[in-house]
Amino acid sequence: MKKTLTLTCLLACWLCASAQSLREVWIDMPDSITPYLTKSQRTELADYVDMRAEPVVKNALGDTVRIERMTGNYLLVKLSRSSLLEVKLLDNNTLALVQTWKAPAAESKLRLFDLHWQGKVTVVACKEDIVKPDTMSDEEFSDLKSLMVPRMKEYHLSVDDNSLSVSWNYPLLSKKEARLVETLLKPQMLNWTGKDFR
Repeated sequence: MKKTLTLTCLLACWLCASAQSLREVWIDMPDSITPYLTKSQRTELADYVDMRAEPVVKNALGDTVRIERMTGNYLLVKLSRSSLLEVKLLDNNTLALVQTWKAPAAESKLRLFDLHWQGKVTVVACKEDIVKPDTMSDEEFSDLKSLMVPRMKEYHLSVDDNSLSVSWNYPLLSKKEARLVETLLKPQMLNWTGKDFR
């Protein structure tokens, strides 16, 4: 009984010591992810959030970096006029990182890491099912379908839960054409299973 109690206490202490806050995760982020933002600047931004001051710094390129939102497990950073960074603590040993570039159509990249920023296998089981509406003719469907290449994926992590939204952007289409093809391929919401998003 005594041994079990001692082992339980040691395990609890180890788990507490190994747990990291989102602030620490952000500060310890490898410079390679945001090469124009130093660790001291990331620390400065986190300090501003703690002080409830405006969390803004200038990066090495002279652009403005702003923390838009920071909770216990979610972070949204506007890295520049055309790029965003999202970080989400999914569980005790997994964080998701989404980088989005807008030039001007948005395209995202999702990566998974452990809390020491070691990469993990990333799986996003997203089905690109192009569906013909009942009211659309076969000819119109075929014409619109041919416009859907190339298309780019845009990801967003949820603030409230461990879900991932997936939508598509069409860099070569006009706004009118993009609205038409959006009826054929709807945005999707995927959930974190503990291993992947599906």
